[in-house]
Amino acid sequence: MKRAIREVLGERILQGPATLRHRTVTVTLGSPRRRKDGDWECPFHITGVRVQYGYGVDSIQALTTALEGIRVTLERSGKQLTWLGGDTGYTGFDRFVTTSFGAKFTAHLNRTIDKEIVKYVNRLKQSHQKRT
Repeated sequence: MKRAIREVLGERILQGPATLRHRTVTVTLGSPRRRKDGDWECPFHITGVRVQYGYGVDSIQALTTALEGIRVTLERSGKQLTWLGGDTGYTGFDRFVTTSFGAKFTAHLNRTIDKEIVKYVNRLKQSHQKRT
């Protein structure tokens, strides 16, 4: 593999059910690197899947598209993987909030997310208070 991962940026081990052929799945993220055309690529590998790439106009965009690629690939696999014994299906690869539609839209999404976090935390507090 000519363009395989040369420099590992990080790895994550995910656990699967006993019925899964690969009980553990390793996600390996390579360092972003400049391509001959001036753009950037960031390789990633998931056990049982060929090396894939995130692309971007700079190294940060390549890194974030690689992380999004990991999330989508794991989601589409249908495998019920777990990170650190957490909830089944939670791999720790979260969706990124897009900034492709400009600052105003991004600010709107961030406000919406912040409101939902506050509501969720308040529900947790109320649930905890009822139990004590």
